[in-house]
Order: sequence, then C-alpha cells, then structure tokens
Amino acid sequence: MKERRSVRVIPKTSITVAIEDEGQRTAAFGVVANISEGGACVLTDGRFEVGRNVGLQLSFAREPQPLDAQGVVVWGGPMRAGTEGMLRYGVMWTEAQPPAIRDRLRTLITRSS
Repeated sequence: MKERRSVRVIPKTSITVAIEDEGQRTAAFGVVANISEGGACVLTDGRFEVGRNVGLQLSFAREPQPLDAQGVVVWGGPMRAGTEGMLRYGVMWTEAQPPAIRDRLRTLITRSS
C-alpha cells in the first residue's frame, strides 16, 4: 500500500473554498472534506479537469483573512448516491507555494484538527 506524505485532517469546523480554474473563467464554491500539508479533498458542484492548475481561497473558521493557495487537480469523481451534482476533487498544493503560505497553512490545519 502506498504511504501518504502527510497526515490528512478532517476539520472540526467548516473550511469553505472558492476555486478558480487558472486560464479559464470557471469559478466554483465548495467545502473541504479533509486537508493536509500536501493537499485537500474538496467537495463542489464545479467541474475541473485532472491536471488543471487551480487557485483556491480557503476560509477557515474564526480567521479574518482567507488563505490563497495554488494547487493542481490530481483526481476527481462523483460523490456517493444521494448527492447528485456534487463532485469530489483531490488537489495537491504546488511546489511553488511561498514559504509564508506553507507556514500559515500548516498552522491553520493544526488549529482545525
């Protein structure tokens, strides 16, 4: 079995996300199902192609400023029965993320667990 690079956290409070497909005018809103220092699983009704770069604006509970992060869609698929129209996407944070963003993300993930 393949080992994960980082521990996934299921947030205790909602993390909402605005997603923008780079180079497109496609934008969607969703929620984070789980998150780690490596990426996030996002639930949304938006449609994004695997391999696309996306910009995410993550809004954590009780945080005055959203966190802007960059990622790439690494997998996608439908939700379980009863959630028609909702899709799940795996987004991996890009390596080009500035250190200050990575540090803030790490702190916010720790607070969310």
